[in-house]
Amino acid sequence: MSTLPLTLSDHHRTLVLHVLEEPSGQYTWRIVMEELCGAADADCTVEAPSTYSSHAEAEAACWAAGNGMLDGPRAASELRTT
Repeated sequence: MSTLPLTLSDHHRTLVLHVLEEPSGQYTWRIVMEELCGAADADCTVEAPSTYSSHAEAEAACWAAGNGMLDGPRAASELRTT
């Protein structure tokens, strides 16, 4: 199953949320954080600490992790697809 990644952002960073299906049929997530640090860009990747039994469960965990990284949580109406 392939879906487009979602993005969340605040004034300092943009998060691209990816849900991935493992060969075992389990799901995991990855967040690519693009952060503006002064005059330079600093990108990093945050991986899920475990796997999930459904796409929806992995997406919810990814959303929660991403919201925790931002300056204030984002509502579903603020989502942008990339």
